Amino acid sequence: MIFLTLFLLLIIAGYPVWDYFYLKKIKSNQLNKWRMYGEIVITQWILVIIFLVYWFLTKHTFNNLFSIKKPLFSLDKDFLLSAGVGAGISIIMIVFMISFSKNAREKISEGLSDESIQFLLPSNFKERLFFLLIAVTAGVCEEIIFRGAMFHYFDHLPFHLSTVAIGIISSLLFGIVHLYQGWKGVLFTSYLGGIMFFLLVGTGSLWVPIALHFIIDSKFVFLPNKKSPSSVIKEN
Repeated sequence: MIFLTLFLLLIIAGYPVWDYFYLKKIKSNQLNKWRMYGEIVITQWILVIIFLVYWFLTKHTFNNLFSIKKPLFSLDKDFLLSAGVGAGISIIMIVFMISFSKNAREKISEGLSDESIQFLLPSNFKERLFFLLIAVTAGVCEEIIFRGAMFHYFDHLPFHLSTVAIGIISSLLFGIVHLYQGWKGVLFTSYLGGIMFFLLVGTGSLWVPIALHFIIDSKFVFLPNKKSPSSVIKEN
């Protein structure tokens, strides 16, 4: 538990510091977007690999991480299937609207994008493909750390924490590492973290929040990126 404590503290404290220096580079137009994307992907997978090495060395299994033996409550499988189908249809409709309607692209972009993350969003076809990899990386890596690892950590502390308390704490910590988005972004990502945690304890499977996380992040692949002059990043 000592290693896991230090590991999680490094992430919670390290991410805001890393983002702070990235924002400084962005303001001075010294950041290359391709390099930024690569560093995001590599860093997150390195952290997950480190955690998985610890996980298996401490005699845990893949199943221990990706499933909860006794879900605290049950979400109806038919409901989840219907929700998944509905989400898939909605995404297909949005993609068609974006593809064939300039007006729809602009309205959807204004509704779903945020000025605080404009620097991160892709602006051409190659960047969009790369960003899809970021969406996969965030969905898998962040859920393993902030839902899987944190649930295990807080659930095995010497003192008892209720499931609700674990959900609130882990969701707030998830929000804090998104401090670069401002306090509004922290609150919103904390809210999303709460939804992911609800799905984890409700279904007993980490794959459900992973899938939702990927869907949420992948929407930016299809949105136009209106970059302001002050946030232009140097490209290759």
